Amino acid sequence: MIASYPDRRFQLWEYRVGHGSLLIRSPKGPEADLNVDLIFVGVAYLAVPRTLKGLAVDQGTAEDVAAVSAAFGEVASDHVFALLSQGRRHPIVAVACQISENGEDIFDSPF
Repeated sequence: MIASYPDRRFQLWEYRVGHGSLLIRSPKGPEADLNVDLIFVGVAYLAVPRTLKGLAVDQGTAEDVAAVSAAFGEVASDHVFALLSQGRRHPIVAVACQISENGEDIFDSPF
């Protein structure tokens, strides 16, 4: 497990085509002092709903890699990540994932 945020709500927040950069954010608000940003770079594939209630980030399992390979084509296993939410696994193929907890304005971009 890379990180777990069981009490936060995340949203697909921003995507930049140029470098395949994806931001999934849980914005700060009355119950949370900090944003939680999941920043993926070099995104090649994702199967993620727009909102996620409760979230854990993990490296992809062999099953995740097989499912993504069947849908997308052969992928390097170290480039497969999985978002776990409400009992489901949502794969993302990306070069890297970074997690940032920050107090920036919710409309500030990390890109």
